[in-house]
Amino acid sequence: MNINNSNGISPKDIQQYLLNETLGKGREVPEEKSSAIPQEKVDISNKAREIQQISSAMTDVQSIREDKVAAIKSQIEDGTYNVSGEEVANKMLGENFLDIFA
Repeated sequence: MNINNSNGISPKDIQQYLLNETLGKGREVPEEKSSAIPQEKVDISNKAREIQQISSAMTDVQSIREDKVAAIKSQIEDGTYNVSGEEVANKMLGENFLDIFA
């Protein structure tokens, strides 16, 4: 059978349309399926896992050592607390080097 007046639609277009209908590509998707929320996936590197573990361990550690604070406070009140300038300088320099290389 020959179709002469097809308004620019070729037999290949018709075959493709029929194929799409057979495979379900030409059917409309119901609203609820077309608006599905895409799933997101996050991969955490081993380094990030280590950081998380260290961070959670740090929150478990008491940040203020009450016994040491009480001992130093007592020494200050008694007038016996004495720190050498050399110790202070070493601590300051050590902290600066840690900041630089961290």
